[in-house]
Amino acid sequence: MMRKILFVLLLCLTSLLTACAGALLGNNGRPQVNESRQQRSIEQITADAMITSDIKSHYANDVVLNKLNISTYRGVVTLYGDVPTQHVMQRAIRLAQTVKGVRQVRSELRLR
Repeated sequence: MMRKILFVLLLCLTSLLTACAGALLGNNGRPQVNESRQQRSIEQITADAMITSDIKSHYANDVVLNKLNISTYRGVVTLYGDVPTQHVMQRAIRLAQTVKGVRQVRSELRLR
């Protein structure tokens, strides 16, 4: 009886490990990665960092806007955080759009 239980446990463990390996190595044995996130050049990474920095400097003197989080990827800026009014939300978006190199601004801002 103990051998049967041990065998079933071993079989379950093997199946589980095989499924995990398949999920990780489903690309002809190579690990799967989100290639779109891996293909930025050093210049693009630097440009994105500069855009984020410039937006933060625009927001620095505003008590509400300086608390927002900013993410930039290939010139597309995403704003995160809470704002008190629709007017403040629109101002945050407009200011971000004025920064050189910004292709698009996405808002994940929430009215609190």
